[in-house]
Amino acid sequence: MKTNMLESKYRLLVLIDQTKSSYTALRNAVNLAKVIDAGIEVFYVKPPMQVVRYDNQIAVMRTLEEERIASKKAMRKLVDTISDIENIPIIYSFTFGNVITEIQNHITKTQPDVVVIGKRKPKMVNFLGDGLTSYLLKNHKGEILISGSDKNLTSYHDVSLGFLDDTSLNNEVEIVQDLKKRTHKPFKLFKIKKTGSQLKKPITFSKPEEQSSVANTVIFEFEEGMDDSNSVSKYIEKNKLGLLCVKRETKQKLSKSIGLNDKAQQTINKTNVPVLVLANKK
Repeated sequence: MKTNMLESKYRLLVLIDQTKSSYTALRNAVNLAKVIDAGIEVFYVKPPMQVVRYDNQIAVMRTLEEERIASKKAMRKLVDTISDIENIPIIYSFTFGNVITEIQNHITKTQPDVVVIGKRKPKMVNFLGDGLTSYLLKNHKGEILISGSDKNLTSYHDVSLGFLDDTSLNNEVEIVQDLKKRTHKPFKLFKIKKTGSQLKKPITFSKPEEQSSVANTVIFEFEEGMDDSNSVSKYIEKNKLGLLCVKRETKQKLSKSIGLNDKAQQTINKTNVPVLVLANKK
């Protein structure tokens, strides 16, 4: 029986924009919700300038109303279909306006546990420099799930969890703790070691439980500056991770204004698996 949104333990806010990546984000959110007992809200903001092409005010109002009706109808069909098939509570809302402003207002009003966004294909610049993604990483203090590619759609049942450093592995974020309890697979810890020489390949500890404060953990240790052919992202793909958890930096340690260090940014950009950016508690 489908549970009510208010009865769910977590609330996921999925931001869509009618792109393939945003629909992949919704599918990932559904898979996650089924494991951690979450309800889902889908939110779509459309800039009026994408719709309005007339100078006449009456024509403008008519066009906006027609677009509003059409967009809500399409969203309702999508959401209701997924909700019925997956037996997951999903609500939706749509508005015209400035994308970042409306999203921030909606987050402030609804206080979701996780904001879910699609990962756009990288162009000439770092995708984390994208307006919305960058804004959320700078300003949203809660968890952000950046969906992977549609070819790496994750099932979170017995998921293979990866962590980019000891801090993310040992965190106390409740959703991560719930996922840890629901998997029998060893955790994967990727560490960057600062030394003067470079390894040709990462060290894999044969008895990882002795090298970490968390049992059942396989540790891959990389030399700082290791060649890209042996980068962290390569080993994330090789080990078939289902989810990579990444911490935010404190303000004192930030090398970039979006709240992630250089290595975290590079890894997120290069990997195709979903990435959970952990809440900044400070």
